[in-house]
Amino acid sequence: MDSNVWMTTVLLTLTGVTAGCASGPDVAGDPVAQRVAQQHSSAPLSRTAVRRWHAPPHAAAHPDPPAFEYAYTAPQSPDLQPIYARVREVDLLRVLPEVQAINSMFVLPRPLRFVTTECGEFGAFYRVADAEVVLCYETLRTLYARGQAQQRLQGLGDDHPLRYVQANVRFIVLHETGHALVHLLDLPVTGRQEDAVDQLAAILMLRFAGVEETPAEVTDNLRMAANWMLSRSTGAYNLDAYADEHALGEQRYFNLQCLIYGTDPDGFAGMVGAGDLTAARANGCARETRLVTRAWLRLLLPYLAPGYEAYGDEASQYLRTTDPAHPSRSDG
Repeated sequence: MDSNVWMTTVLLTLTGVTAGCASGPDVAGDPVAQRVAQQHSSAPLSRTAVRRWHAPPHAAAHPDPPAFEYAYTAPQSPDLQPIYARVREVDLLRVLPEVQAINSMFVLPRPLRFVTTECGEFGAFYRVADAEVVLCYETLRTLYARGQAQQRLQGLGDDHPLRYVQANVRFIVLHETGHALVHLLDLPVTGRQEDAVDQLAAILMLRFAGVEETPAEVTDNLRMAANWMLSRSTGAYNLDAYADEHALGEQRYFNLQCLIYGTDPDGFAGMVGAGDLTAARANGCARETRLVTRAWLRLLLPYLAPGYEAYGDEASQYLRTTDPAHPSRSDG
């Protein structure tokens, strides 16, 4: 499909619905992509797993000055010009539902800026010096190619490539937003920061999805984001891979699957049989999901902006009523 046509379709669809750390190859025809595409989950999706948090009406009607800013920079490469034109025309960054849900929610020391630009390769990252979350134009093209490869290999519907782009762009931007919040709010992270912001991105996608999206669609978005993490999987790693600040793609994949499963173990019981999660890991996922959610709530609650007290009340109630599930012993 011509790049102008598919990008127009992708962006128009994004506006209707509405992952730096991310990096990866162009996957069309890639044997690894073909292998991993077979792992795209077909387990049944729960319709009750997602518990939404909605913005208080007074916060939506009278928001503080926006904490987020948006910019679309022109690329040099001619083949990226149509992508830039459409991204700018539809104001892509403003229609990501989770980003808009948390806009102005926290008292930040400086505005957080979201930028699209040409990078020379697939990617997204947080630029500390400028407080910018950067999404590369090449990312949209590469994700679409992977969605097409899955569509061909698995006989999926015509809408799959677009849905794959949507899901992964949302996760990638939220992952980098997590890095931004850790930096701007000076949040303590005692483990891998990459794992922590993966968790935050998943929580935000589960809690602040588009109003028209069903719980099944929300969780399927997370599964497609998890699938992308396997895109570079070969099963063989060198010392650089083990020493990298990111966990291995397979580990990130199963971590996300565990967070999905933990929202509704009964509804997602089929994930174990489908091979999306081992029985041993699944056994602790409900507790893991609670602990992750509680940890991020405790970190972010002190920074809620005026007008978002309803979120604070709901979060405080969640912290009071959910069992922190501290084990009597640790096998870790």
